[in-house]
Amino acid sequence: MTFKKTHHLIIVIFFVVYALTFLPNFNILNTLDWVGPFPLPMAWVLLLNVINTLVIWVIYRNYFVPFARRMEKAKAGGAD
Repeated sequence: MTFKKTHHLIIVIFFVVYALTFLPNFNILNTLDWVGPFPLPMAWVLLLNVINTLVIWVIYRNYFVPFARRMEKAKAGGAD
């Protein structure tokens, strides 16, 4: 998979999971069933937030950190 396709796939996964967090607002997965100590809607949103946190961490480590290093290297080299 190329860099661009991988980046596109990660961003799509993020926005799909983010959109799924709104399902309880539309009365989908909005029953008073309990999943451990949490009601179903809260458990659903917490799970999706954990997934999104991991996706954002991957995006940060793979794309923003190298970009910041390149910018620092360019500044140190005298290029503007």
